[in-house]
Amino acid sequence: MLIADVFKTVGQPTITYVERDSGKLDHALHSALNERGQLCLVTGPSKTGKTTLYRQVLSRRKEIPLVVRCDKSLKCPEIWKKALEEVDFSRAEQKTVLNATRTSVEAEIQHRFGWQWLADATIRFKGSYAEEASDSEIRKLVLSDPGPDLLVPILQRTNYVLIIEDFHYLDDDEKILLFQQWKRFIDNEVSVLVLGTTHRAVDIANSNKDLIGRISQIDVLQWSHDDLEKICASGFNHIGVSISSGLKSSLSQEAVGLPIIVQQSCLQMMVDRGVETVEQAKKKKITLTKRDAEGALHSVARQKYTQFESYYSTLISGPREKARKYKTYELILGCFTLDPIKFSLRRKEIDQRMAKLIVIPSEIPPAASMNSTFGALRKFQEKRGFDLLEWRPSEEILYIIEPSFLFYVRWRTLKTDQPKQLDFLEILLRTDWADDASEIAKERSFSIEYIKEFFQKARVDKD
Repeated sequence: MLIADVFKTVGQPTITYVERDSGKLDHALHSALNERGQLCLVTGPSKTGKTTLYRQVLSRRKEIPLVVRCDKSLKCPEIWKKALEEVDFSRAEQKTVLNATRTSVEAEIQHRFGWQWLADATIRFKGSYAEEASDSEIRKLVLSDPGPDLLVPILQRTNYVLIIEDFHYLDDDEKILLFQQWKRFIDNEVSVLVLGTTHRAVDIANSNKDLIGRISQIDVLQWSHDDLEKICASGFNHIGVSISSGLKSSLSQEAVGLPIIVQQSCLQMMVDRGVETVEQAKKKKITLTKRDAEGALHSVARQKYTQFESYYSTLISGPREKARKYKTYELILGCFTLDPIKFSLRRKEIDQRMAKLIVIPSEIPPAASMNSTFGALRKFQEKRGFDLLEWRPSEEILYIIEPSFLFYVRWRTLKTDQPKQLDFLEILLRTDWADDASEIAKERSFSIEYIKEFFQKARVDKD
């Protein structure tokens, strides 16, 4: 068996599958799907396991996902057409009914599902084709005029479930139109899953009065450290490789709440040791070290998330690169490389972390430069086609909204190649503190007397 089949980085993991929060999310989605006519909104950052969640739940329910992936150019009619094109009636089975008291369509005898059945079940196509028409001809007729009403019989009577992935990519007008058309599903007691990285879907859905009381939101946030450690433990136990609890903890923390990064890093550690199969791993009796983990994290960042390099370079350059006096953008991103790991930093925390970077006080941007940078972030990113940082002025907090970008920022270089974090008072030893001591002491809550005493003692010790 391949190590890559143990630590799966693509598709559904089996050996290393972990039910999050003791299966609470699985149960929540299963319960929502049992309520007919529910709009199930599964939201959360990318790569947090939304797709894995619904695949696992639908597999247990013996239901088939009918998936439509959105992009910015997609329009509503195309969504319905894409869904219908994915239908394979040879896989369709009569929907299993959990509620034994229902006596409607589910109580009928087994259907022979097909395109002719679908046309007959739809008022606007019934009788509009010749008796000798083939199934492929009827399919072409149905796809020539797609709509949500054509999906209703399929979702009502078969074990297909409609999944709309990457909803956040749609234009806002299309999102609104989509939710307006969803009333047909609700009226026919059909549940639908919508996946997106933001809560924009929730906002639009809640603004549609026809959907009030018919929305089930499942928020898939970053994974807990305990659950990520279980991925490490189950995988390495299976291949017979020794890994310390400290190393498992370190991997789970550096994975920024993303199970895929744990899977990728564990696999990379084996690749770096030249191990491809479970049999090889058991024969070699490997014990993993901190150096193995750090090397793997760096390799994963550079190989799997290298698409962030152009965004990173653009961000640290900032607008009007040659005209800028301070490296404000680069230093702000540098603050996220310091421990402890944080997805958001308050304005005061940024100042405190910036003082720990290897930079003399005169190179630290003044407040005006920092405020200008925060204010310009949104437009700067929009013009360049990405959205990785968000400054919320009302809260005075800077967010990294893409967890995998935070991982890339932290591991794009090896930790051994990075300068050590400095205590602020150590930084004073690297420069002439006199010009900056008064202002810095005020900002950092150090007294001038304390700084003088520290500086003088350090000089004596040095001499």
